[in-house]
Amino acid sequence: MNRGDEERELYGVVFLLAESWKHLLDSLLKPDGLTAKQWMMLVAIEALGPEAPTLGQAAGFYGSSHQAAKKLALRLQGQGFLEIVPDPNDRRSLRLHLTPHHYEYWGSRAAAHQTRFSKLFEGVETADLRRTTDVLQTMLDRANATMQAREPRHATEG
Repeated sequence: MNRGDEERELYGVVFLLAESWKHLLDSLLKPDGLTAKQWMMLVAIEALGPEAPTLGQAAGFYGSSHQAAKKLALRLQGQGFLEIVPDPNDRRSLRLHLTPHHYEYWGSRAAAHQTRFSKLFEGVETADLRRTTDVLQTMLDRANATMQAREPRHATEG
């Protein structure tokens, strides 16, 4: 196979893996009324650190539009996982605060979730996981840079 064929194959495999994992996560969370996208929003909020991130920061973290992120945040607020609060320093910005319900919910399921999660990686050596993560992060960074480069031109198109 030449380089172009390898790139297309990898693109297809990554796409199929992402879709497969999204469907798996949706099916695992469905009994509790959650979706993979809602889970990712909560992961983004936690990953952004102890200070409650703004809605825009959370949206940017996982590559969502502000409007889509707000819709997810409102649903999560309705389910008791977070509270949306105006930023005291900038009333136009909304801060996303995780609630005690969020921590209780995930804490009570942590062991079962870790067991299921680990099964996805059975048979893969730790060094291979690290290398794959590094390569995929490089590819994600490149994809994000490509999207950012397209945005100004895309915004002016009719």
